[in-house]
Amino acid sequence: MPRKLNRAYKKGSPHRDHRKFIIVAEGEREDDYFRFFNAKNQRIIISIVARDGGKSACKHFLERVRKYDDEFGIEPNDQLWFILDVDKWLRSDIDELAKHCVDTPNREIAISNPCFEVWLYFHFGDPAKLTELTPQSIKTSLHTLIPGGYKREVFAPEIEKATAKAEKADKNPIHYFPDPLTTKVYKLSAQMLQFTGKSFR
Repeated sequence: MPRKLNRAYKKGSPHRDHRKFIIVAEGEREDDYFRFFNAKNQRIIISIVARDGGKSACKHFLERVRKYDDEFGIEPNDQLWFILDVDKWLRSDIDELAKHCVDTPNREIAISNPCFEVWLYFHFGDPAKLTELTPQSIKTSLHTLIPGGYKREVFAPEIEKATAKAEKADKNPIHYFPDPLTTKVYKLSAQMLQFTGKSFR
């Protein structure tokens, strides 16, 4: 495996055009979360890659991308992000997808360990207090953060706060694979925030 499987984002002056972020995710919760930002800033476009018959596993991700490209096209300046968990898939499949991102321009991978709800927890929760390892326990913990539990319109505007927490919690930012109870989704959100130059409130 190459030592560095995730290209670092280099800060620079704001772009003057819009940027499309193409999201290939496992679940509907991820799709719904990122769709929130589509109408919040005209400088970014969020495009969700559909699932074929409910196929969400890693091995189907590239097939979904090919179909998306055939139908809509992927431009050189588009950023395509694979958003996935580690609780269901073989590490070898994830490694193969990560290598694809290294070998293909403008394709990135953002993993949460063990599940996407780790990223959601960081919007309001203290990472130091997230000690349960099972996906179900982490999902349940979301209900202790905000009355009524997870709601996209409440959590998503806190993306800037979640980005800062997740980046601080990441003790190995160069490597693509996150430690338990951490997430690499902040790498995507940081680019969204930097490109727009503001939060999404």
